[in-house]
Amino acid sequence: MKYMKYPLTIMGFVFFSACQPGVIFGEAQPADTKALSEIPDNYRGTYWCKVDSASLFVDDKAFVKRKEFLVKLTRAEVDSSSDLNLNNGRLFVKEWGIDFPAEEKGDTIISKFVVRDTIFAIGPTQVLKGFKGHLVLSAKLDKDAWTVSVASQTGNGILSIARADLPENLALLDSIVPVKSLSKIKDRETQVLITPTKGQFERILQQGVLFQGSCSEFERIIPIQHWQY
Repeated sequence: MKYMKYPLTIMGFVFFSACQPGVIFGEAQPADTKALSEIPDNYRGTYWCKVDSASLFVDDKAFVKRKEFLVKLTRAEVDSSSDLNLNNGRLFVKEWGIDFPAEEKGDTIISKFVVRDTIFAIGPTQVLKGFKGHLVLSAKLDKDAWTVSVASQTGNGILSIARADLPENLALLDSIVPVKSLSKIKDRETQVLITPTKGQFERILQQGVLFQGSCSEFERIIPIQHWQY
């Protein structure tokens, strides 16, 4: 693993994107479909994403993403930073509220950042449903507001996860389900709300309207059900 020579530039960077979705749903998807209490066995295991060198762990309840950064700093960089503090062999990142083991070699400080993000975990505000061979992951944002992703197995141990993203052809989406424009938001032209029926959601999937542009792919390397994150 390569060292990051200019780590101060990542302190304000959120590794796991938490940006506002372009498309939100009025209810967990698909409508009128029974929720699952567990992630099916065939999805469980350890996966690897070549694009961003991240691991994905899937067990019976959650999808958890993990990434490591090896960081090299000088003592002067730590001392001059308002966001970093080195104490008793731990490098504390104030913005994240967590610390990491650090090794001092002369004036150089080496630390390994291990960042974990629970992409999805079954619970009162996160609902899992099976639909047409896919897993539909709905996470509640607010009252009557959900973000929706679709997890799919594409063969050869490949798992894809795509969140509903604002399509280039908004008219096509509107031809399937009524679209309500909500507001202008940063980095997007608009944000829309839809509340499709089960049939309308099926058409959205079949025509690739929402779940094509923001896809992450992971290759399964260990098809097991139990591990330590």
